[in-house]
Amino acid sequence: MVWRRKLLSFQDSVNLQSYFADFQIAMGSPANLAMFTSSQAGDEKSMTYITGPQIAAVEGESPGGWEDCGPPAGPNVALLIGEGDPWVYFGIPKPFS
Repeated sequence: MVWRRKLLSFQDSVNLQSYFADFQIAMGSPANLAMFTSSQAGDEKSMTYITGPQIAAVEGESPGGWEDCGPPAGPNVALLIGEGDPWVYFGIPKPFS
């Protein structure tokens, strides 16, 4: 499984989420397609994580700056878009509430 990440401003993240949601529906909502984020309170930017089939198309909506990474982890991780239970599917521990 390939994970990619990029640091995005709030507005860029919102724009990419909108595109990703449409992309997920167009792809038939596969379980292996998801978007997560991680940030600290007060941060102006957040780290966005994506994985799944044909994610290069998603990256094309926000060109440049994407890098390979592992799955998101830590107490500040949040699920943005995913089908079923992405926490379980990808083996990502849910942060404490």
